[in-house]
Amino acid sequence: MKRILLLTAASILPALLSAHPHKGVVPQGEVLTVAVATGSGDHTYSNVPWWGTAENKGVGSTNGGVAIDKAGRIYFSTDTPNGILIYNAAGKQLGKIGPSNIHDLFIREESGKEFIWASHTAGKRLVKMSLDGKEVFQIPNASTGEVKGGWGGVTAADIAPDGSIFVALGYGSNFIHKFDAGGKLIKTFAGRGKGEGKCNTAHGMALDHRFDPPRILVADRENGRLTHWDLDGNWIGVVADGLRRPTDLAFRGDVVAVTELAGGVKILDKAGKVIALLGENPNSKQRGQNGVAPNQAKPAHFTAPHGLAYDPSGNLYVQDWNRFGRITKLVKVESSKQ
Repeated sequence: MKRILLLTAASILPALLSAHPHKGVVPQGEVLTVAVATGSGDHTYSNVPWWGTAENKGVGSTNGGVAIDKAGRIYFSTDTPNGILIYNAAGKQLGKIGPSNIHDLFIREESGKEFIWASHTAGKRLVKMSLDGKEVFQIPNASTGEVKGGWGGVTAADIAPDGSIFVALGYGSNFIHKFDAGGKLIKTFAGRGKGEGKCNTAHGMALDHRFDPPRILVADRENGRLTHWDLDGNWIGVVADGLRRPTDLAFRGDVVAVTELAGGVKILDKAGKVIALLGENPNSKQRGQNGVAPNQAKPAHFTAPHGLAYDPSGNLYVQDWNRFGRITKLVKVESSKQ
């Protein structure tokens, strides 16, 4: 039986706060032997080794995201000709759809029908698809008009309650563009920089519905922080900093899970405080590296977490940035205190 090792918040947070935000320094102490160390019973997980693959096998290059539909099917984007892989919760592959090189994806329902929205980095666009992969809409389109900074480096997107669409160009200009529901440009904000109102690799972005009205939460990777903006594109402030290259965001209740490219996943509360560490990699040579071979990547430790999503039961699905392709399922362990 696999051993689950728990580290308390008191033991991990002092070392965490002194870690360099970009070089993957991990908390000192006992080496983890499973995927999760957490200071709260609500954030304890067990790892499913080699989920979705045979032992020491990958799915091909992964540098993308994760999304889950209402039926519980899990979608993982890849940089391979297979495009987006579809699985059930047991890890059985059900099919494949769409183009390769999707950097981020999410699913939204419209009039009872679900659609995949995908940041297609290679295609320099945001594309909307039915669940069977049929493309029905994209930005830029004939309504878009001229966009400041061009369309190179689309990394993330999300949709506001009024239908307006936000698109981040984190691999390019680092502008964030706001469009109406038809794709017409409304406003451009952010841009490359280190201070207030700027981003240095706006890698992940999502609407933060924990607030009313919702805010835009940005994973500002090379600034090592999460930032808030209002729906008019105005800077609110830094939510959390000292992070190790944050890449993607997933919400559950009042917490947000954040992938860090430097080898771990963090759970933060609404105030931006770190309350749990998941899958911290003690091997400094593996953190943030995409060439870690399957037989060298321990199931208990992430190497370069890139995209993630919660399912309705609170399980987490994570994909590493990895040229062999690695996906992980973390199964939520119910707390005895609940």
